[in-house]
Amino acid sequence: MLPDNSPKRSLHFTAGIGTGGGVLFAVILVLGGLIGWAVPAAGEVYQFIDAGGVVHFTNVPSDPRYRQIRSPAPVIPLRPQEIHETILSASRRYRVDPALVKAVIKVESDFDPQAVSDAGAMGLMQLMPATASTLEVQNPFNPTENISGGVKHLSYLLGRFNGDLTLALAAYHAGEKTVNQYRQVPPIEKTHRYIQKVLAAYKTYRGKESSRKSIYKVFSPNGQVIYTNVPEQYQDTRRFRVSYVQSP
Repeated sequence: MLPDNSPKRSLHFTAGIGTGGGVLFAVILVLGGLIGWAVPAAGEVYQFIDAGGVVHFTNVPSDPRYRQIRSPAPVIPLRPQEIHETILSASRRYRVDPALVKAVIKVESDFDPQAVSDAGAMGLMQLMPATASTLEVQNPFNPTENISGGVKHLSYLLGRFNGDLTLALAAYHAGEKTVNQYRQVPPIEKTHRYIQKVLAAYKTYRGKESSRKSIYKVFSPNGQVIYTNVPEQYQDTRRFRVSYVQSP
């Protein structure tokens, strides 16, 4: 979700809490350019988004619009297989092709959970601060939260534009309002390039998904283990837990 397709970079920013009077801690994330995603080591953190789309953070709220947020918990890195399983889970929940989700992640962040764009988009699916807040993503650098929020947003855009993948991708990149304004893919060169890259990656991932013979392991309540390449038949019951095993 980027105004441009410039290379992503990982930022690690820590703000210290000063002593004495006045404001101890305050961070502003400007949507036009990232200053930092920072949380104090201890204490309460408050946030509000002003009319200009600027996200404000502080531990000394001086405005009634501030609302307390919880500090993101430490993130435990996920292995590639776990990211794959997370994508499958979110895709099933929001009815989005997992190959499309992988394509978006590939173009947005190249599968870097700590990626931050110059515009302030964060994590695997490059959620902007305001979007992450709307989707109730507490920590955009948490792969599970980020993927869930990003797939939910992508599903919404696909529905909003009646399944038109090109328009949905344009809205994911340039914003829903921009696409509504032009009623077509906006005349933004970077957005056109973005769509082309995602569609190319999507074609690649779809080819991999159709050619692979995935093996899944299913556990029954009595301890029986079943291996299958058609786990869908077990998805309608909570008595089974399905986990991805391998993909040659």
